[in-house]
Amino acid sequence: MDRNQRSRRQKSVSGSYSQAPKRSMGSRMGLEKPGTPRQQPPKKSSPRSQRPTQQINPQKAGYDPAAPKRQRRVTQAEIIRKRNRRRAMSIMAVLAVLAVGAFVSLNLLFKVAFFRVENFDRTTPADTGIYTSDELINALNIEKNSNLFGFSTAEKTRQLAQQFPYLEQVQVEVQMPATVVVKVQPAVERFACMYSGGWMVLSDSLKILRTDVNQPDGLILLSIALPTDFAPTVGQNITPESYNSLLGGEQATAETAGLQASAMQTLTEILDGLQTYNLFDGTTAISVQDLSDIEFTYQNRVQVKLGSETNLAYKLRLAAAALADPEKGLAASDKGVLDISTQQSNGDIRAYFAPDEP
Repeated sequence: MDRNQRSRRQKSVSGSYSQAPKRSMGSRMGLEKPGTPRQQPPKKSSPRSQRPTQQINPQKAGYDPAAPKRQRRVTQAEIIRKRNRRRAMSIMAVLAVLAVGAFVSLNLLFKVAFFRVENFDRTTPADTGIYTSDELINALNIEKNSNLFGFSTAEKTRQLAQQFPYLEQVQVEVQMPATVVVKVQPAVERFACMYSGGWMVLSDSLKILRTDVNQPDGLILLSIALPTDFAPTVGQNITPESYNSLLGGEQATAETAGLQASAMQTLTEILDGLQTYNLFDGTTAISVQDLSDIEFTYQNRVQVKLGSETNLAYKLRLAAAALADPEKGLAASDKGVLDISTQQSNGDIRAYFAPDEP
């Protein structure tokens, strides 16, 4: 029996030939010692095996505190709530910074350092009339280095208007960073108006500048309707009562609907028309006491009757043509009554002059 047959017989006796341990390449080449177990590569764990195990209820048996906790899934609503919470916190932080900045600016930065009195067109020096700039500044009662926004400009404006009646307009403003500005327009004595207790001196805006027992000289005599219980107060603006003898207490009809303009509106229109046609400087008296019998006097010699406020602008233009044009109108020495109140049936308005008798 040769060697190969003996070897196969021994293998068959000891066990299955297929069950003999396989030798690696390193063992056959002498790099590994016989009998050394072969190391298997580590198995890769699947993502399912890496998921942490769920924690057991602590009230049940077998609870392990060291066991890994299972993470709860965050919902979309929680994400939105967290985002809104962060946004609200950011807005609150910005508002807090702005509030602190505003507090510091108002109390530390903006201090009153300068005072300036100017005209309403911002020109200087200001025309303060009978007053001085120092009087106006002292009346403000605002100290230097005080807070620039620590007072009400509207209240200061009312105080100056009451304390200084010979200011037609006054306005107090603040100018950054440290200036208080007083804008003024002086009042001019323009009208003398009678009331139950004497005479009032009025400005162009009918502001009461002063009162007097006797009629002041050199002013336009203004006749207006006043309330029965009227009591003048220096510094206040008056509004004439509207009275029309053609309407009386009855409701206006279609024919008299144009006679319902207010006395203040009519007076403003007359003053504007006299300025436009260069008659204002020569006007010595104006009467709007009865809106159906409006009239004015020119140079104390010609009484111009305008009637109602209907076509008032056209009537004033006719009066200017008769009074200001000596070649086509009245002479400079004529005295009498110029009647422009009659409107003919065809709508035309003509002027009639009736001279005074010698």
